[in-house]
Amino acid sequence: MGFWSGLWSGIKSIASSISNVLKSSPLVNALVTALAAALPPPLDVIAVVAVQALASSAGVDEKPEELGWQMNEADKKPEDFGSFKEYKEYLDREYPFDQEKFDALSEEQKAACRYVGMAGTMQEVKEAKSFEITPETLGVLAKGAASLKWDDAQLGAFTKGFSVSLADSGAASLGDVESLAKGTLAPDKFGAVFGAITAGAKEAGVKQDNAAIIASLQEGERGM
Repeated sequence: MGFWSGLWSGIKSIASSISNVLKSSPLVNALVTALAAALPPPLDVIAVVAVQALASSAGVDEKPEELGWQMNEADKKPEDFGSFKEYKEYLDREYPFDQEKFDALSEEQKAACRYVGMAGTMQEVKEAKSFEITPETLGVLAKGAASLKWDDAQLGAFTKGFSVSLADSGAASLGDVESLAKGTLAPDKFGAVFGAITAGAKEAGVKQDNAAIIASLQEGERGM
């Protein structure tokens, strides 16, 4: 089943270039469209690391690019099942990930796998743990990491440590990353978010202090 009707031609082409199976999935199509707007290439590559780390912090072991490949190969869509868990079981049973076939894809096809897989992972985490990951938050994290020149390991460790700290605080949510970047974070949440940034930076072993990290997130938001 073909993934792309042509070569990469910009953000708006992503949703229309996905296979018919995924086009008929309103849930996935909406998320892919939002992800494409928030994360134009090459930010999609960075965002995969963040999504995987966030999923791990919520107790979901998923590899977005692999999931995206499975979803494209499948003849059924998430809406055909009672839950995303059932859909994932179907994918693993009927369409186990094939590394050789994935490696043979074009760069455009691999990019499509990233977007679709991120959308699927976000839905899987939301259903499994009531933990919502938004495209906008991913955009802020990816742009911030790129600005700070963090590698994949640092971004993954920061994102996981940050989100775990937020969850443990009970006073903030992942969406507050976007609010912080926009300068609209409620004052009563700043302490929890600031503490989460400290925890994430410690986990990642990065050299930047909180002020530099916040400035980078805000710069990324302005550039979105």
